[in-house]
Amino acid sequence: MSPFPYTVVVLAIAALVGLLAGAAAAAVRRGRQPGTGPTGRTVLARGASYAALAVALGIAAWLGTPGIAILAALLGALGLAEWSALASLPRHHRVALQVTNVAIVALVARLGAGAAEWVVGGATLAGMLWPVIRADPTRAMRDLGFAAIGTILLPGMLAHGIALTEERGELGAATFVALAVAVAVSDVAAFVIGRRFGRTPLAPRLSPTKTRAGAVGNVVGAAIGLALFAPVLTTGFGVAFTVALVPIVAIGSIWGDLLESAAKREAGQKDAGRWLPGFGGILDRIDSLLITLPLAYWTLRLVDLAGGRVG
Repeated sequence: MSPFPYTVVVLAIAALVGLLAGAAAAAVRRGRQPGTGPTGRTVLARGASYAALAVALGIAAWLGTPGIAILAALLGALGLAEWSALASLPRHHRVALQVTNVAIVALVARLGAGAAEWVVGGATLAGMLWPVIRADPTRAMRDLGFAAIGTILLPGMLAHGIALTEERGELGAATFVALAVAVAVSDVAAFVIGRRFGRTPLAPRLSPTKTRAGAVGNVVGAAIGLALFAPVLTTGFGVAFTVALVPIVAIGSIWGDLLESAAKREAGQKDAGRWLPGFGGILDRIDSLLITLPLAYWTLRLVDLAGGRVG
């Protein structure tokens, strides 16, 4: 089965379902008491955002490596802007982060995983200039640390999706899309099941609203999301690896969500941004993907190293 046409059809259906589900949920919630959950307007905005992101994913997959690279660069740029605001980074660090984002995306799109020796060494060396050039004994090393974490967390993690596509072609692009959709469904299922059945907090110090029941929802949602792409994934990677992706997506979703919660709590912010309708900022939407992508990519690489190459 050719990965691309199937992937586009699934994404088109997902975009339509996102809009219809958002509209239906908004109608149901209209008139309910405040404080009983998200408002109808918020639910509708979330559905529209999911639909728009599904369209962007479809276009990126259609363009192949260049498309995935452009999407990763845009997500990285927006995410770094939000990260810089959370960390209160000075302007020169913000500019440097955006330049580094473009450099990482371009190198990985051209060289795949082989870009690591350029990215790690070059970015580290350039970063260590700032405490010397812009000497500020009160916060120079603190700013360098937050900038370095932002570089690793955003372009560094998103680059795994580019490498996946560059190294495995259409199958890699389809896998990137499958992981993104599975993460989204995992988050939705965690929210729904957590609100309905959640009693025991999962990580009360980081996110009191997340529950163990919600974590079960992550697994259920991951399975549903990946099942949508099962014909492509099982043909390309086999049944065993496709099934193994379920816990990978669920763990990545929980891990990424809690990691961003830790950053926002330290910054004293509820949302990373306010521009993405229904969600806040782009970091609030892609936090789970930032962990899931490298987990899936390196699991594939370990399978290759073990002599059981897939794809």
